Parts: sequence; structure tokens; C-alpha cells
Amino acid sequence: MSAVERTVRVGLMSYIDSDGAHRSALTGEVVQVHPDAIVRFDRLNRLAGEPDPEPVEVPKKRTVRPRKASDEE
Repeated sequence: MSAVERTVRVGLMSYIDSDGAHRSALTGEVVQVHPDAIVRFDRLNRLAGEPDPEPVEVPKKRTVRPRKASDEE
């Protein structure tokens, strides 16, 4: 999964990076946010009085289940 690049707008922001590690950054820093955490990041990374951000659609990772073993094999 590729990370999403964002610029920190608030004083101090904690976020989850592309490797899943918890990080923090200061105003103006450009960071790589894990796709699963981008909605939370965008919701928290706004200044007072700004409207809620438009939701970002991040494609979900598809999981593959193993096939059932059949008696015919």
C-alpha cells in the first residue's frame, strides 16, 4: 500500500506513517500518512473554524481466503 502525502497545518500532529509506526510532526512538515489513517489525519489536521474536510476514498485492501479442501482431491 502506498502512503498519502500531507502537510501538517496544526502545531503538532501525531499520525501513523506508511510503515504503520506512530510518528509526530510540526507545522509545515510534509509527511507520508498510512492510507488507513488518512481520514483521521485529515479530520484532525485543520484549523479552528474550518469546515470538515471532504471524505477521501481510499481503496480497501482485498483479502483472499484460502479455498476449502474438497473430498474429490
